[in-house]
Amino acid sequence: MNELKVNHFDLKDTIECGQTFCWIKEGEGYINSDVGQVVYVEQDGNKLRYDSSSGKVDIRELFRLADPLPEIQKEIMIDKMMKDSISFAPGLRIIKDPFFPCLISFICSIRNNIPSIRRLTQSLREKYGSIYKFREKTYYGMPTPKQMSKATIRELDSLRLGWRKHFIKHTTESIISGEVTPEHLKELEYEEAHELLKSLHGVGDKVADCVCLFSLGFLEAFPIDVWIERVIQKQYGIFTATGNSYTKKSKAAREYFGSYAGYAQEYLYYFSRSTF
Repeated sequence: MNELKVNHFDLKDTIECGQTFCWIKEGEGYINSDVGQVVYVEQDGNKLRYDSSSGKVDIRELFRLADPLPEIQKEIMIDKMMKDSISFAPGLRIIKDPFFPCLISFICSIRNNIPSIRRLTQSLREKYGSIYKFREKTYYGMPTPKQMSKATIRELDSLRLGWRKHFIKHTTESIISGEVTPEHLKELEYEEAHELLKSLHGVGDKVADCVCLFSLGFLEAFPIDVWIERVIQKQYGIFTATGNSYTKKSKAAREYFGSYAGYAQEYLYYFSRSTF
């Protein structure tokens, strides 16, 4: 296997903190089959060992290893709650998942729990995705927009997607038509990208923010779900001073934590889920 020395990085916390559905635990490490091939990564102290099924893979990019984590943590560590959250998982980094797998995964996450999200995304992989062979095992990748476009509403319904089937079908059509592309989104400012993502069928504020943060690299994005809402109500009443709407609370969080509000969000999310 290939080997890479890392600093300020914890593979387990980064993958298992709830920000990605592309990586799956396997053996001593994790597998990702949503990047056009299969990638396996494991950690031993300050070393990452990794392998792939075909071509080269940029591990540094996938785990944002170039982000200046100590500086980021110093910038957002402005209260006791954030200090405790960072201390709980100091090696957690924001992930960089492929756009379409990230988008479809978080559409599946709407009003859903993690085991069910993983079941739904795996069903989509096995039904419509590419097949890969790696270490004498078979893996399935998340479908590309073209592959997903072949799915009918009836077929999606058979996977127990419920009303999410319409979101996936229509969103895929919009991606195929070029109405929304990751290339264009990355050229925009955060708020513009967020609004454009919301033009996709079924994509609301939280899903748009998750895609902005965990795929497109808008590190100021601050997704608010039920866990973050609890943190806001218990610890950050200032976020509701101007109103209780998602838009106003998210804006208040971005103003409070600054350009790395997304990192603050993920530390808070992981800490609250693990300890509250």
